[in-house]
Amino acid sequence: MGSNTMTAAPESLRAPAKVRAGHREVGKARAALAMSLATFAMAAASGIQAILYLGRFGTNARTDGFFVAFALYSTFGVFSQSLRLTSVPLLVEPGARLSVRQFAQALLFIALPVLMLTIPLAVPLSRLIAPGLRAGGQEVTASALPVLGCAMTLQLWAAGGATVLAIRDRFATIAGAYISGAGAGLIVFLALIERAGEVTLGWSMLAMAIVTCAWMLEGLRRAGGLGNRGAPLALRAIPRNAGVILGRTAVYLAFNVLFVITLAFASHSATGGTTVLSYAYLFASYLVAGTGMALGMSSIPDMTRQARAERQAVIAGTVLRGFRYAMLLIAPALAGLVVAGAPLIHALLPGSLSAGGVHTLRTFALLLVTWTVAALLVNFLLPAMFAIGRAGLLNVLSLPLVAGHLAVTAVAAALFGVDGAVGAFFVAPACFAAVLLRAGAGSARAPRLAWEMCGDASRFLALAAIAFGAGWASGDAVPGGLAQAGLAGLIGCGIYAVGLRLLAPSQLRVLARALVTRPEPA
Repeated sequence: MGSNTMTAAPESLRAPAKVRAGHREVGKARAALAMSLATFAMAAASGIQAILYLGRFGTNARTDGFFVAFALYSTFGVFSQSLRLTSVPLLVEPGARLSVRQFAQALLFIALPVLMLTIPLAVPLSRLIAPGLRAGGQEVTASALPVLGCAMTLQLWAAGGATVLAIRDRFATIAGAYISGAGAGLIVFLALIERAGEVTLGWSMLAMAIVTCAWMLEGLRRAGGLGNRGAPLALRAIPRNAGVILGRTAVYLAFNVLFVITLAFASHSATGGTTVLSYAYLFASYLVAGTGMALGMSSIPDMTRQARAERQAVIAGTVLRGFRYAMLLIAPALAGLVVAGAPLIHALLPGSLSAGGVHTLRTFALLLVTWTVAALLVNFLLPAMFAIGRAGLLNVLSLPLVAGHLAVTAVAAALFGVDGAVGAFFVAPACFAAVLLRAGAGSARAPRLAWEMCGDASRFLALAAIAFGAGWASGDAVPGGLAQAGLAGLIGCGIYAVGLRLLAPSQLRVLARALVTRPEPA
């Protein structure tokens, strides 16, 4: 009797433990889903604006000028969002290095040079980042920089609010802020498109930043605010705290500056090429942000706590799983852009994107596939590296990353022109990812993890290529460009969905549970 009782007790506790573990997994999936939905809502609003912008202004020297400034905004925007990953270990208790109030003061300090560079120094900055543009294009760059500089500052503060809210498990508030901001930006864009010219998209970004920041700060106030109001203001500590934050985010700034370098080489291409490349890159970068950044943001608090207890399990336990889910979504999106997206834009807006532009967009999209895979892996590895305390290594690698990319891009551009510069975009990120994987997982685990992730990427990309290739072949039998693109997209999506039931049934089940399962009350 006694022995039966002793063995039965753990058995009775085992099922509830499994249930709790299942709820935790679904809870993490729901948090990641909320972040992904918010990012994709922003991407959808940006996509609508991009199509309308293309239809209204086309691709010319002035749009090239705007998108050079917009590339700087996008780079700083991703840098700001990286705060949601890199600064969490500084704020998570126990062991926090900064209070929430000190974190806020540092962000105010970081915003000052941004405003200085983009407002009083806008003209010399435009000449630096757009050396290949004519005077008319550089004039648009200079006029867009002050508007986008204000938007950068507000997005920085919004990202800081999102960082604190994530630690406090207020993911719904974060998602609501970004979704509302995306809607506000779209409304302002529609209102100003006939009045503000090529800078319309900049004013839209500013409106989005205002609403997002206001919503985030109100949510922060309701979630406890900045903490102790009676804490003294230590002015001397603010630059030091800003240095700590920037030191952890320098790698994100370096990684996203790579596109600014590539775009500088592309600015010497034919008129309109810079605009088309910017569209292709924005599409690919939103895919990376909507999966890698979103999943990383929802996981970084738990990753940090787990790393402090069991460091070796972080890379294998989070990066591999997240990369697989992300590739499941990214592969069909890239294939859809090549097969259906580019010709669909041409069919809807023939005056703004010519047949040659369709070919250019398809070429750039294909060349960016390898960059997307490498960038996705980097965006999963970086938060894991921060969680296990390897921020120092990332800072050391930042300068070689930029220098290596500059060298590779210069050589590729000299040999193969603009296509070579874009095609070489993946080289430095891929090498960077390999170094991070070995440093984080160790020399014994890294080859196995790399092999598994290469297999996941190849499997989903091959399935997407087959599915949308069949859609392309079927669409050729239908007259009319719009019908061809629509049919190719529908058939490609259908075949890909069927193929997922064979390749990734467990991932589909987890995603379905995240959509339909209600979270447990706290």
